[in-house]
Amino acid sequence: MTTNTCLTDTAALIDAYAELATSSIGHVTHTGYLLDIQPMVPCDKTIAGRVLTVTLTSTNTRVIRQALMDAAPHDVLCIDARSLGYVACWGALRSCAAIYEQLSAVIVLGQVTDSLQLKQLGLPVFAKGISAITTSTAKGNDAPAGMLGAAIDYQPAPDNDSVRIQTGDIAVMDADGVFVLAPDAATQLLAECQDKHQQDDTKLQLFMEAYQNNTLTQLLAKLRPEMT
Repeated sequence: MTTNTCLTDTAALIDAYAELATSSIGHVTHTGYLLDIQPMVPCDKTIAGRVLTVTLTSTNTRVIRQALMDAAPHDVLCIDARSLGYVACWGALRSCAAIYEQLSAVIVLGQVTDSLQLKQLGLPVFAKGISAITTSTAKGNDAPAGMLGAAIDYQPAPDNDSVRIQTGDIAVMDADGVFVLAPDAATQLLAECQDKHQQDDTKLQLFMEAYQNNTLTQLLAKLRPEMT
């Protein structure tokens, strides 16, 4: 059987970034950070996965159903819902479907609903905010249904750089937020991000041990100023 090298490399990158904190990436680059997207569900670890994009152009959100069926296990669905304004396109039942399809997480560039139920289900969901106003999947909604797999240019505010999000990118998410990196950029940044993560983890472990043993004064006396 022939192995697809691109897919293998992407899987290795995803595994590597799942071991890092987003803050470790943020020390190295600001590129790819979705600064107004936050976890809607408590997140106690880093999640990384391959992005599949969905762009909504109206309150007809049936394209999300197609995206859920097309997604591979462990993919991350990224839904551009800016056209909906304050209307939520994602809630508990769609999280149930995403869990069934074995998605790793969902990113909504817009609003979600059913916030309590989302927490109960536990699927990682990241979004701009919460709304009680939702879309309808009624058959009578003949508005354009949106696009699957199209590139998204996301600019949170006029004074922020735009982030291009494409199917096949790598999303890295934790309690501090979301980065979306093109595979080439992820490859180039990985070693530096890993070094930063290791440095910070080593310092934290030293401080934690000193705190528990009541030896913080001695530790700080030994550390060089740049290490603190």
